[in-house]
Amino acid sequence: MKCRLLPALCLGALPLLAQLPAPNPAGVSAGHDIMIVKDLEAATKFWTTLGAEPAQLAQLKMLKFPGVLFLVRQGMNQGGTEGSSVEFIGFKVKNLKDSLAKWEAADIKPMPGATATQAFVLSPDEIKVRVTEDKSLAVPIAADSLGMRVSNVKEARAWYEKWFGADIPGSRITFLEAKGPVVPTKGRHFDRIGLEVKNLEEFCKKLDGAGIKLDGKGYNRAKNMDLAVCLITDPWGTYIEMSEGLAAVK
Repeated sequence: MKCRLLPALCLGALPLLAQLPAPNPAGVSAGHDIMIVKDLEAATKFWTTLGAEPAQLAQLKMLKFPGVLFLVRQGMNQGGTEGSSVEFIGFKVKNLKDSLAKWEAADIKPMPGATATQAFVLSPDEIKVRVTEDKSLAVPIAADSLGMRVSNVKEARAWYEKWFGADIPGSRITFLEAKGPVVPTKGRHFDRIGLEVKNLEEFCKKLDGAGIKLDGKGYNRAKNMDLAVCLITDPWGTYIEMSEGLAAVK
C-alpha cells in the first residue's frame, strides 16, 4: 500500500489513539464503517479484544482503531459478510503470533487455513476479519483494507478509482471475482462501508449529476453535531456512507 500521509509518515506510524489517516489525492480516506449486530455487548467485546478503543462524536458513540472508525448498532440483520459484496475487512498487526495468542485467550480462534503471516477471525456476527502481519507497524494493530466480491474486477476497480481514488487510506480495496451471485450489504451485520470525503456537498452533487442515485435525503447535515453524510450504493451492491466531520471524534 502506498503511503498517502504527511511526509515521512505512513499508516504504520500512526499514534495509537489516532483516528483517521490523511486523505488520498481525491480527498478520501476511511471513515466509519457501520455494523448492525444482535448482541451489542458481545460485538463490542470482540472489537475491543482486537484492539479497538471507545470514541465519541457528540452523542454518537463509536469504536476506533488507528485508521478507521466503527459505528456498531444493535438491531435485526440478514447475515454476515459471507455471500455479500464485502467479503472481509482487513487489519495489519505488528506480531501475528502474539496477537492470535492474546485473542485465543479471549476465545477468539483463527479460522482454518491460517499461515505464519496471515489469518482470518470471525466476529460473533459472522463478519470475516483478515489479519496480516506487518512488523514495521508502530502500533499493535491498524486498519488496512476491505475485500469486495464483484462480478467484474476491472470495472469495479475503475469505478472506485474514478470516484474515490486508486488507494483509500485505511480502506485499501482488494477486488475479488465473484464465482456466483452476491447479495447487497445493506441490512446485513456489516451494513455499509464508511468513507470520509473532503468537500462532501460538492462531491455528492457530482455523483448526482453523473446519475448515481443518492439514497435517503441525499446530502444531509446532522442537527446536533458538525457532521454531514451522504449515502449511495455502488453498482455491485455495497452500501456506502460518505461523511465529513469525523476529524472531531475524540
